[in-house]
Amino acid sequence: MNELADVVEAGLQMLQDRRRTLGQPTDITQGDRSRIARQLELAHEPWEQARQALVSQPDLVAALDDLWPRVIPYLIKGNEVSPVHHIAHVVSFMARIGLIEVSPIQLKQGVLAALFHDIGIGDCALPKISEASIQRAGPVERERLRRDGIASRLEHMKLGAAIASKQLLACQQQHPEFLTSEDVDVIVDIVGSHDFSKIPLMEDHVDRRWLLSPDQADWLKQCHWEADALWMLTPAGILVDLERENEENTPENRRAKFLFNLGLHRQIISLYASAYSPAEMNQFGFHDGLLYRSRTGYGLAVALEQLNATNP
Repeated sequence: MNELADVVEAGLQMLQDRRRTLGQPTDITQGDRSRIARQLELAHEPWEQARQALVSQPDLVAALDDLWPRVIPYLIKGNEVSPVHHIAHVVSFMARIGLIEVSPIQLKQGVLAALFHDIGIGDCALPKISEASIQRAGPVERERLRRDGIASRLEHMKLGAAIASKQLLACQQQHPEFLTSEDVDVIVDIVGSHDFSKIPLMEDHVDRRWLLSPDQADWLKQCHWEADALWMLTPAGILVDLERENEENTPENRRAKFLFNLGLHRQIISLYASAYSPAEMNQFGFHDGLLYRSRTGYGLAVALEQLNATNP
């Protein structure tokens, strides 16, 4: 077996363990293998884009190459909830945003946080609940979905932070000159809080404790948030949403899903406007009523909007 095959088999074993824990059939089917192979194939292009973007940061590229095989089994374990290629896209976006918007140390921290941010999904007992399913539900069902959706978000961040911490500490022991204790703390903090700003979408009120602050202290988290959210606007992300919601892959449905996801971005900003004063909102500097404060993140969002318009 080659290294990737060994990594995939390790992930399939973890997927079996997950299904056993959830009381589901544990057989790994050819359909499972085909789906995972396809997800890994779709991860290749954004992963290479990230490596090329970071060509000026050879130590960071080497760390990514070392950590990627360690992360893949966890992503395979959770692939039925979030596909493997999601992570590759977020790493790529974070690399491109970080090169322009943050310091080299923060770039390292942000890119590694992107690599680990959803690593805990496969360990979650609670199912992931989308904002779309909550909005479509009736009043009684909506309240249950809101409650379970928040619990699921919090669970996957907590579990992901624990896994990321273990993997990063092992990496630090091997490369202490590259990865400091402060780096580990910052990365684990982002993994453990990266979805906080989505929680108010599931609540019936706006609590600003879940939202980022407008000052510089949260700027790296802002850039990571933008990188994660850009996935929702990619063709790959839209197809995953359509499949998850059993909607046909048609130009009309792809366009509708893109507009819905863009609408979620605007809805999140409306939550900020409810929680912060006009002066604070001006300090945030969100572009075009969307969740992008960095010019680079906003530029990537505009490019994806243009892509969606020209390639229905």
